[in-house]
Amino acid sequence: MSQKKQKITRIEQPKTQSRAERLHYLAQLRGEIEEEQPKLNKGKFAIISLIILALLAGILLYSNFMLDAIETANADGRTTSRTMMLMLGKDTDVVLSGVSDINEEELAKVNTWSSIFLVVRLVAIAGLVIYGFYALITLIQPKRRKPNRSFWGDLGIYTMLFIIAVAMAFPLVFSFAQSLKPLDELFRFPPKVFPDHPTLDNFSDLIVTMGQSWVPFSRYLINTVLITALGTFGHVIIASMAAFVLAKYRFPGAKTFFSIVVTALMFSGYVTGIPNYVIMSKLGMIDTYWAIILPAFAAPIGLFLMKQFMESLPDALIEAAHLDGASETRIFWTIVMPNVKPAWLTITIFSVQGLWNNSAATVIYTESKKTLVYALAQIQAGGVARAGQAAVASVVVMVVPIIIFICSQGQIMETMASSGLKD
Repeated sequence: MSQKKQKITRIEQPKTQSRAERLHYLAQLRGEIEEEQPKLNKGKFAIISLIILALLAGILLYSNFMLDAIETANADGRTTSRTMMLMLGKDTDVVLSGVSDINEEELAKVNTWSSIFLVVRLVAIAGLVIYGFYALITLIQPKRRKPNRSFWGDLGIYTMLFIIAVAMAFPLVFSFAQSLKPLDELFRFPPKVFPDHPTLDNFSDLIVTMGQSWVPFSRYLINTVLITALGTFGHVIIASMAAFVLAKYRFPGAKTFFSIVVTALMFSGYVTGIPNYVIMSKLGMIDTYWAIILPAFAAPIGLFLMKQFMESLPDALIEAAHLDGASETRIFWTIVMPNVKPAWLTITIFSVQGLWNNSAATVIYTESKKTLVYALAQIQAGGVARAGQAAVASVVVMVVPIIIFICSQGQIMETMASSGLKD
């Protein structure tokens, strides 16, 4: 009798030398566990799909708007689109005036752009249809595990989650829609969520306004990136080192010190603003980048999360490294830090959000050292005429933290779920 051939599964030896992966590899060889198949994170896939579809929809709206503006320019010989004026290389005064005549040479250039935007619109439509269908098929695949045993229970859970998701996403969608509204629609009452005549003139106006500043826009951006990068890096390193000592070593005063850290979590940045200013003034660091960077090093939230997460690491892992002759520095960098990656990614996100949105108006006075948020806040204070630019500024400020959070949200959930668990 012929025997049925069994499917041969190839088990690859892990390239890394961590103890957990070696044990997992040996268990697979013995047949104790089956090789795990990679699973699709549908939540992250849905968020990424929404972002891609939103970008394609924005490109489609923009191409339609530009094609309408080109048709109007061909009919009237003039344009009111500031975006088209910038594309034709008009002067700043002409762009700010809001209306510009177009000669025959410029009209030929406009018609060339018409062909380009027509192709862009076709590509955007094809992308929306193809990728939308692919994302829908991927997301509606049946899951192996259901959240509830009954159909009505599942329906109730998904309905509640959908309502919460809409409520949380509405401010972001509304802010982005505000940036696409012309000036007359911004002050319409009752307000509409989506614009009737979407336009990118607000973005063009913001570029023109920032270009007129005597401090270049790139300078504000470099200042913000420098402060955010240095502050976040120092915060992660100092919090991790302090948390490693508090979590894995016993010394007099350790509990008292950690109690002080927990107490510091109750105070917001507004409460500690005056003490921070006095200390930075005594150190002679007012009107320098260090007036923002140094206080970021001592944020208590990072030390608290890292300490709670490091307590879940087995003490036997560190003791085995000591027996192998590893130094404290090597243990920290090669064993501890890779195993607490979700924790330091989480505090990286928190630190980036805090520093990116810091205007630093109370400690930095030189205009060339100001941050991007401060420059955009000055534009927002320009009154009714700059209401559209203020809406764009809000989108610019919030887009970077949102992107960072979306890319690392899984690490945040893992940190919050496992912090405080001990071996």
